[in-house]
Amino acid sequence: MKYSLPISADYCSHWGLWEAIREIYQNALDESVDGSLFRYVESAQRIDIFSPGKELTPSTLVLGNSSKRDDLSKRGKFGEGYKIALLALVRLKHRVVIHTGEAIWLPRIERDQIFGAEILTITTILAKAVTGVWFHIADVTLDEWTAIQSNVRFRPDEPDTILDDPKEVGRIYVGGLYVATVKGFKCGYAFAPGRIKLDRDRGMVDGFDLAWETSLLWKNAGHSERLSELMEAGAPDVEYVDSHTSAGSAFVNDHYNYYVSRHGYNTVPVTTQEEIQRATVAGIKWVLVPEKVKNLLSHVRSWFIPNHEPPVERLKKFEKRWGAYLTSAGRRELADIIKSMEG
Repeated sequence: MKYSLPISADYCSHWGLWEAIREIYQNALDESVDGSLFRYVESAQRIDIFSPGKELTPSTLVLGNSSKRDDLSKRGKFGEGYKIALLALVRLKHRVVIHTGEAIWLPRIERDQIFGAEILTITTILAKAVTGVWFHIADVTLDEWTAIQSNVRFRPDEPDTILDDPKEVGRIYVGGLYVATVKGFKCGYAFAPGRIKLDRDRGMVDGFDLAWETSLLWKNAGHSERLSELMEAGAPDVEYVDSHTSAGSAFVNDHYNYYVSRHGYNTVPVTTQEEIQRATVAGIKWVLVPEKVKNLLSHVRSWFIPNHEPPVERLKKFEKRWGAYLTSAGRRELADIIKSMEG
């Protein structure tokens, strides 16, 4: 029996070996609580992936057909993954054999006379019955397997983890599998399935969702010098830590104590060039910090920066900043005051 899938041979041309293996392995993980079987047979240059779930049926070859669409605990949900994975593997010249139930499936790229194009086909032959599903992917070098292993982080006992290893900087894992490297982040992070919203390719994460969840991880981890360093550096990893804390929380006091120990009790936190100028003119020691850090510190203590500018200059700045919020009569009167002061 042969099934012809109207999927162009060039579909998702950016997919490589890792993307294909990831999709197949994630399906196996979704069916297993112990990580399933995932091994490399060096003598045969072959990767074996075993899924203890139900055998594959022809209905699973229909694009978009997925039993996991609404299950946030599952890694896959779009109903396309393993079909595109097979396409990518055979396009990369890897021999693939799938043993499911009483059949062996052999994916190929062949020219179809009806569609007049190169498409993915699945030929099935009878075989000795097996439980679950076996995927055998051949022609995989040891170096390729080593690279794949670096993208797998299956730790059932630590679903949400901060990875502070320099080798993991910016690397994001979801459900134990590498998703993407995000620029700007100072650490790596491993999340449980469904914690971070992913696109169909599992290669893109929503920036806000990621920063929100990493901030929550740091907040739940408790205060540390590393956390305060990240906050003062304005790292996206901790961008929303302040949104997860309250004014009277121990975290706020701990960060205040860190600030004082590092910069001194009398050092004023500033966030704008204007504040820098005012503090400099007043002879006050200052340090530039992100606005979110200043807001946190303000829960514990307020700082006053004297303004030595001439009153007329202060009024001009007031007019520029707040004039649009005044009534017409108020704007006219303010302009008249400024004019009279200037002589």
